[in-house]
Amino acid sequence: MSVMPTVVRAGVPIYYESVGSGPAVLWHTGGGGDGVMWARAGWLDCLPGHRHLIVDHRGHGRSGRPTELAAHAHGEYISDLLAVLDHAGVDRAGLVGYSDGGWTVLATAARHPDRVALVITVGTIPEQHDEPGERIESAAEVRTSGVPAVMLAFASEEAHPPPAWMMANLSRTETEMFALELEGRAADVSLWSELPAVEAPVLLICGDLEAPDASDLVGRAVERFRDCEAVVHPDVAHLEVFWNVGLSGPTMATFVAAHRSAWRDRPGPGC
Repeated sequence: MSVMPTVVRAGVPIYYESVGSGPAVLWHTGGGGDGVMWARAGWLDCLPGHRHLIVDHRGHGRSGRPTELAAHAHGEYISDLLAVLDHAGVDRAGLVGYSDGGWTVLATAARHPDRVALVITVGTIPEQHDEPGERIESAAEVRTSGVPAVMLAFASEEAHPPPAWMMANLSRTETEMFALELEGRAADVSLWSELPAVEAPVLLICGDLEAPDASDLVGRAVERFRDCEAVVHPDVAHLEVFWNVGLSGPTMATFVAAHRSAWRDRPGPGC
């Protein structure tokens, strides 16, 4: 059974789907795309026996599109995520984020540990030196080239061509929404300093072509957490690490099964 509610927070409608039953898992995409991608790629099939909350974050899919930069501060995305959990009646959830969505779920876990059972990031590499200027430059490039051209450039760097459905979904992202998301995050503090505050177990999944020295970067990030595992796939770049679920689906399922008690280890809000 699928329920498709909307919660309005700070005047912005946030759409999400609730599918299945069991311990809750919330799915959050990045600067491009919307929640449809998770089911289309097959990620949800890897975690039967769970309630899946699939979010279209602000500026994407069927959610609202605020045009002010302040409405895209990173804290707004985190507050939206918590509002979805509240609206869905979920005290604690596993959080899964792709790309920039990985930063959002990690920051949520650091700042609101009582709401988070575990964290899985896909295509997110926390770095010690997160340069705001690079995100501002990326936003300018997005506005100049447009999202479809930016996605084609990403695809050209992949070892294997991304499926047409993924390129279509990513390319439907409105240019200004993508740019505002990049700029809004640039003003936030470095996530690196917050990683030790994450109490939940963490699984980092990425490809070694996503960044120079990706394995070394991930290794240093793992050491910052209290409880973290990592998988770095060889010869895999940023898009394939998402669409090729066969690479990481089994690892994710094993990780979630091993930490199933995380949903009930600590009391939730008000308990």
